[in-house]
Amino acid sequence: MITGATGLVGFHAAVALARAGHETRCLVRSEEKLRHAFAKTSVPVPDFVVGDMTDPEAVAAGFEGCDAVLHAAGLVSIEAKRAEEVMATNSRGTELVIGGAVERGLQHIAYVSSLGAIFDPWGDETHADGPIIEAENGYSRAKAHCEAYVRRLQDQGAPIATIYPSGIHGPDDPGLSEANHALIIFVRTCIFTTSGGYMCVDVRDLADALVAMLASGRTRRVIAAGHFLPWPALGDLLTGITGRPIRRIPGPGWMFRGLGVAGDFARRIVPFDFPLTREAMTFVTRFRPVENSPELEALGVTWRPTRETFSDSLRWLIAEGHLDRKRAPGLG
Repeated sequence: MITGATGLVGFHAAVALARAGHETRCLVRSEEKLRHAFAKTSVPVPDFVVGDMTDPEAVAAGFEGCDAVLHAAGLVSIEAKRAEEVMATNSRGTELVIGGAVERGLQHIAYVSSLGAIFDPWGDETHADGPIIEAENGYSRAKAHCEAYVRRLQDQGAPIATIYPSGIHGPDDPGLSEANHALIIFVRTCIFTTSGGYMCVDVRDLADALVAMLASGRTRRVIAAGHFLPWPALGDLLTGITGRPIRRIPGPGWMFRGLGVAGDFARRIVPFDFPLTREAMTFVTRFRPVENSPELEALGVTWRPTRETFSDSLRWLIAEGHLDRKRAPGLG
């Protein structure tokens, strides 16, 4: 069973699992969206159950006859007014799907977490078994809460494999993910050239990692960080790919973190949801390289070049009408 099959990670994982010979069932809220996503692939539309991950009956129907589960679904929103909804939805979904898999005795369980759940911008090295980081925005708090729940089950002996990806990019994105939306912003508007950098992983490589993890049943917690690019290097790469200079706003890290503090203060007076926060700017200016877990290399997982990832993502964004072709004349 797969949750999130109409999102970027879940969709690519469902395709990769099918191509690897596995029979899959997707728990989705929209049959139309599932059919539309798979119509553009050589993979037939998988078996599916229409329902929400917070609905016990729908989740139970999804589990019927399955011996493995991949939980990749999640409500994503940075809007402050939706913080409670995000917490309630993601917490309940994780309890029903991951907790339900454990209760049913499944031996192959995979959970998609986030590198942000364990990355401390003021700390030292980041490890898959490192502590959960306290967060401020609603989505990050929900992710940390779900992470704590899954770890409690793992500590009790549950066979759950958790993967921590960085920013996830790639083509064929059924719901236009946050990371691909950020790529549009980079190309349309600007990037901040400051301290720190950007870490990203190709969703196709991430899907291969999930297939390998589910098949092996041996992994516990692994980091799928992909590649790190300092902000100036990201600007150079996107300029080279698009054939058009990417606008850059330079400045020291303390300046952007100060702007984030000002954004937090302004939000108390006039609510807005643009991610100019102290927390976000701390990650922007303090992100550093994180090592991929060696367990993934042992499973045969490799990481394609970032140029390929961004080139394919931008071609898809243009083809789907999310980005004007004039923004990337270098792609032809």
